[in-house]
Amino acid sequence: LSDKGTLRFVGLYLFYIGLFTLLYINFKDDLRFLNTSTAATLSIFLDMLGVHTTVNEAIIYIDLIALEVIGECTGIYEIVVYSGCVLAYPASNVKRLTGIAIGIPVVLGINMVRLISLAFIGLKYPSMFNYAHYYLWQVTLIIIVVFVMLVWIEKVVRK
Repeated sequence: LSDKGTLRFVGLYLFYIGLFTLLYINFKDDLRFLNTSTAATLSIFLDMLGVHTTVNEAIIYIDLIALEVIGECTGIYEIVVYSGCVLAYPASNVKRLTGIAIGIPVVLGINMVRLISLAFIGLKYPSMFNYAHYYLWQVTLIIIVVFVMLVWIEKVVRK
């Protein structure tokens, strides 16, 4: 930690995470559309994959199960972590904007894959749902966010 660059990154990262968290807390009610739009998008993908769904706001009904999309399901926390890293990393503003413009859709796409897989797990292996939801995918999302960040550093920042 004696490296000033590392300390600067950590300090800026904590600042951005704090700022984004405060913004999210203050505007959480205004962002509920993310829950419903995520549920609607998930429903579209599941229907395309042959799984009939019904959506009521942020709740998706599939056969005998109901899945509620809450704030944590939208990918917003992963976006906050990823964006905080990108903004804190020593790069030009253009490279940071590129990282955010490319990284956020990638993170959201991976989050949708997560939701689709959880829906299938809930349908086919309901006893495994909680494990996959709370453990497997939580760790996987952390690894994916770090991986997307490292790809951005390698392909955009260091070019």
